[in-house]
Amino acid sequence: MSAATVRTWKQVEARVREQRDYAEGFRWLELDVPGDFRVPVAGQFVQLLLDSPSPVLLPRPMSVAGVTQRGSRLSIGLLYAPVGAGTRVLAQLAPGAVVRVTGPLGQGYPLDEAGTPVLVAGGRGLAPLLMAAEALAKKKRACEFVFGARTKGLLIGLNVAREALARRGSRLHLATDDGSRGLKGNVIDVLDKIAPKLGAPIVIHACGPHAMLAAVARWAMANGARAHLAMESVMACGTGVCRGCPLPRSAEARDRVLATGDDASALQGNPEWAMCCTDGPVFESRELDWDRVE
Repeated sequence: MSAATVRTWKQVEARVREQRDYAEGFRWLELDVPGDFRVPVAGQFVQLLLDSPSPVLLPRPMSVAGVTQRGSRLSIGLLYAPVGAGTRVLAQLAPGAVVRVTGPLGQGYPLDEAGTPVLVAGGRGLAPLLMAAEALAKKKRACEFVFGARTKGLLIGLNVAREALARRGSRLHLATDDGSRGLKGNVIDVLDKIAPKLGAPIVIHACGPHAMLAAVARWAMANGARAHLAMESVMACGTGVCRGCPLPRSAEARDRVLATGDDASALQGNPEWAMCCTDGPVFESRELDWDRVE
């Protein structure tokens, strides 16, 4: 059995440990999971399913934003906005309430890759990248952290980020479209500014809106950098069964799959389409056709 076919996730019963406000319109949820739940890495996600009766039938995918180990006990942290029926109910759960969790799912960031790590966050994409910064710090590696949004009010959890990155010896670079905080411009403008001062090769790990990720991917390919991008898609199962989260492979990736033979699990994609949940959600920039990514 190849590594691709080994199931590393499981469905467990988790209990709410804590809920609190994180930033305007956002909540931080911490869940206690059983000790045999595999420890997630930055970039992976879980599926949350509320017990019946629930206003939603399908589970909700959420990026893991933090992991805390207390002896043999494991807790996972999630950052979310209560905007839909399911997340509004989630926001009402008190400590001790039960949530079904499936995970950890997908491929995380390859943080061991050699080079200067540059973490690029857009809006709520901050949370999994703070987790990545913490993982790098544990290996005594600092990073350049680029955080962008349209306005300063959308720099979610900025104070949390500033404090956390300062403790880890990493540098924070801000950008807003309207110039209300940091550089007036976007994350690409920041990359153009800081890249000449960084040691090659540059390795980018990014999370945010697809338009931002497409711009980061194109910048990386044009500047000889590698970029690993956490994608989002509509998901039902999160495990490759429903085939509901396809992303278009690049011609290069398609030809490689065809040349090597598709010996991966049937729960992964095919030469034309990658599954966001199993092949991703983190993809290297050259893996996807950015002209067709929606």
